[in-house]
Amino acid sequence: MVLLDSAYHLGLLSQDALRAELEGMRRWPGTARLQITLRLASPGAESVGESRARFLFFFHGLPRPELQYPVYDGDVLIATTDFAWPELGVVGEFDGKIKYGRLLKPGETPGDAVFREKRREDRIREVTGWRVVRLVWADLADPRRTAARLVKVLGRRTT
Repeated sequence: MVLLDSAYHLGLLSQDALRAELEGMRRWPGTARLQITLRLASPGAESVGESRARFLFFFHGLPRPELQYPVYDGDVLIATTDFAWPELGVVGEFDGKIKYGRLLKPGETPGDAVFREKRREDRIREVTGWRVVRLVWADLADPRRTAARLVKVLGRRTT
């Protein structure tokens, strides 16, 4: 799923092409896992962490989120979130340390990036009235605990 998401993100694959391949393989023996993976892959995931988080959502019976969800204040785009469950009033972000290290803006410290991200999150809440949930790599290492936490936020049960 991570590889397919990456291929989508890099423009190396289209959903139509993938669907055509999947249709041709529908009756192949031993392809059940592959077919699930192909159906789970989605344009919009921008990192391995986002793809793995989506698999966690699927595996634990959580609702499928919208990806790269735009948040507007009137006509002004104020943020694009990694995940959103609009019907549940929740947005989600996956944070890796890279955001607070290698991807810093010129002259910015990690503390500046954290503060900027905190303000962004506050603004999302102010504009939408929704909850914001953040996931990090450690959350993916403990999927049951993370799923239980998400169930509370999303108001859904796991399967």
